[in-house]
Amino acid sequence: MPNSKKPSRAEETESSEHQEIHSEDFQFVLKRLLASYQPILEEDLKRAKAPEELKKEAESKPESCEDEIALANRIFDKFVTEEVAVRLLPEESRKQLGPIENWRWCFLHIRCCIIFGWLLCRRQRTFRAFAYYLYRYWLCVRQVLGTPVSQPPTVEEREDFQVLVKALASAYKPYLTDQLASVEFPAGIPDEVLDGKIDCDEGEEEAAAIFERLLTAETAPALLGRKAFETHSKDPSFWFCRCWCLCAIRFGCCLARARSFIDLLWCLVYYFRCLRDCFKPLTCDITSPASGACATEQYYPGPGVWGIEIVGTATGAFCDHYILEWKDQGDPPAAYTQNFIVYTSPAPPGGPGACGKVGAPLGYLETYGNPIPNDVDVRLTVFSSQSGQLPCVYEVAFQIFEVRVSIENVAGINVPDWSDPNSQLVGIPPSPTPPGPSRVLSFGDALEILGHAWVGKCGGKQVKRYTLSYQAGFVTDPTAGSWTQFWEVDYNSARQQAAINNNYMDLTSVWEFVQICFPPFPPCPRPVPPFLQPYPIEYDRLDPTSWYSGVAHPCTAGPGVPPGQVFRVDPEQPLLWASQALPPINCYSGQYTLRLAVEDTLTNFYYDLQQVWFDNKAVYGEITGILGVPPCAVINLSQIPNAGDCNVAWPLALEGIAYDEFIIEGNSAPPSDNFGGYCMTVTRQGGSESDCTPFILSLALPIPNPTSPTTIGTNRIGDPGVRCATASPPPVGPVVKFSNILTTIDARMFDATCACKAAPVPPAGFPLNRADPATGQLAQCCSFFFTLNVWDNTVCEFLSGGRHYADAPCVLIWPVYICNDLPPLPQGTPPPCP
Repeated sequence: MPNSKKPSRAEETESSEHQEIHSEDFQFVLKRLLASYQPILEEDLKRAKAPEELKKEAESKPESCEDEIALANRIFDKFVTEEVAVRLLPEESRKQLGPIENWRWCFLHIRCCIIFGWLLCRRQRTFRAFAYYLYRYWLCVRQVLGTPVSQPPTVEEREDFQVLVKALASAYKPYLTDQLASVEFPAGIPDEVLDGKIDCDEGEEEAAAIFERLLTAETAPALLGRKAFETHSKDPSFWFCRCWCLCAIRFGCCLARARSFIDLLWCLVYYFRCLRDCFKPLTCDITSPASGACATEQYYPGPGVWGIEIVGTATGAFCDHYILEWKDQGDPPAAYTQNFIVYTSPAPPGGPGACGKVGAPLGYLETYGNPIPNDVDVRLTVFSSQSGQLPCVYEVAFQIFEVRVSIENVAGINVPDWSDPNSQLVGIPPSPTPPGPSRVLSFGDALEILGHAWVGKCGGKQVKRYTLSYQAGFVTDPTAGSWTQFWEVDYNSARQQAAINNNYMDLTSVWEFVQICFPPFPPCPRPVPPFLQPYPIEYDRLDPTSWYSGVAHPCTAGPGVPPGQVFRVDPEQPLLWASQALPPINCYSGQYTLRLAVEDTLTNFYYDLQQVWFDNKAVYGEITGILGVPPCAVINLSQIPNAGDCNVAWPLALEGIAYDEFIIEGNSAPPSDNFGGYCMTVTRQGGSESDCTPFILSLALPIPNPTSPTTIGTNRIGDPGVRCATASPPPVGPVVKFSNILTTIDARMFDATCACKAAPVPPAGFPLNRADPATGQLAQCCSFFFTLNVWDNTVCEFLSGGRHYADAPCVLIWPVYICNDLPPLPQGTPPPCP
């Protein structure tokens, strides 16, 4: 807003500018202002002469909010006319704006601005009351622009008002913060009062600044309506109209506080001066980063930009647009470019920028992932809509301090939003089935963590080391609680510093000392031309590895112990550091927060957090019985119900256990319920299978499921009767081992006579032949192997299948010897399987 701070009355009297009071335009507007107040004052004078009538009127009709609005309309409907509007403007400015038809839309909503200021300043208001009058102001503006707010408001209109109230909160907060600071630290106030620095005008500028921060380019679409904004924002006088509205709000506020007609006159003086300031030429300024500053890049969630925020001013009576450009400080002016500039709303991200920014974000230099140097020049250019008016140009030169501290990938799963400390790792669970829906994942065994761990390079700050730590539970404050460090990379020696990586990297890397000889064999006795001394070539490098969070193969034998990991701080020095697995509590499983901490050479710390579910608990799989016979026993097909009748299934139940512990006992929601599934195959001796996929002389068995037919079971079967010995919390009640039916198969698959009727139909060579007296063929017998595979949905990037699975000593294979002792078909009976 133009500077309209009141001078003292003494200064006004002495100033030659007081002569403006006698100008014809001022006198005309003053008379109209007094005339608008006259009927109100006459009514009040009449009430003063009849106190009994005043009492009756007050009792019969208490003042309401609507009465207040009606009074404002009575005063300002008469005052705010086209003629008054024209007389308010400087004569030369009228020529620039042209006839009122060009800017009538602006004139129409100025009355709303005056009333808004008048209503707010009639008495002390809270923030909540401010929001109410902002609502009335919004209704007024939409009404005069021909797009009245619906009753009740539409979804879009509600969203617009929410934008306005949120902007009001941001605009109001600095005022409250300043007032609170004065209350908390009042020591200097007495001297300022006694020295005359604080007087009756104190606080007016601070209150007016609230309106300045509220009525921005970002809130204009919500205030005017999006369609109205699109139309009027193209008007050359659009940003002058904003300035006029701000002056009108202050004018209305001044009138509300006026105690006499002399005060009214001075309010009008300040209003005239404020409007003249609105016609100042183009203004451009960059206030942050300041020239010579070290600007720290950061993440801005609104635009989704990681980089440097450019704050400044781009305004003027006929401001049309602005652009931001940057270049390397060593390059000529011709190198300026808008590449990697993101503009703030309401302009599109690609620009150009929308005018009306005063000490506000103009845009962002997006440094992350782009070739931006550490030393840059940034140029702001503001353009006028008036032909022949030169643009306003402002330049700053500063350094960029890059903060590349991020956990971006865990065990091959990308972090959706690594700037959000509450972000969960979401993806498709590892499974032999077709891809399912995404969900929050859990992780186990050895895993790699990737991201960025680098800061620099201005202000004498450079990365010194980085560490990885964990803390139980999901936390969002990197400095709170107790953290256990499990990884460390230092940059102590000159060779380590030469190998500093500012790119995306494997954070779970360790130092390696490298010697290169030419030709490449020891003991490198002498240099080989053209390679000269020093020889051999020696350097340090970071070698990617992985961190063991827990055990690799959880099963009924218990979780075991993660392997120890010990590495050198410097590959050329004896000092060691040891990795630390998750704590044994809950079998190295649960909810944890990982913290990446980067320390610079001035002992400043920079952090990133990532929440992770870990699962290193047991997966259980066991076949406990088939037809009641022990493993390696003989099963005669005649023992199976319905055997011999090719027209009905021969049910053969396979019993067992397929179970995975909850990560947190009692929590059955994913990913705590992390059971993946199970499958079963049967293979004839000489055949082969792999997991759930049969190959030679092998069948994948159907599993009963709501989505049958399928070969994957997704429900737990039975219970192993054991739990993690350190489960936290422990299971509720006793845990009892029991089996249940894993699947019931159609045993016709084993009989060559009826195999074509089986579901599924076995491959050739799989079923057994019956005895045939006519040919002398004997009944066939053969060994078959039933195999159970059970897995969970834990991501284990280095294990087979990328997940946990039940393994030895789990009882996963059940061999039996099956004999086809069924009688041959009666002579002359056609075979069911031609």
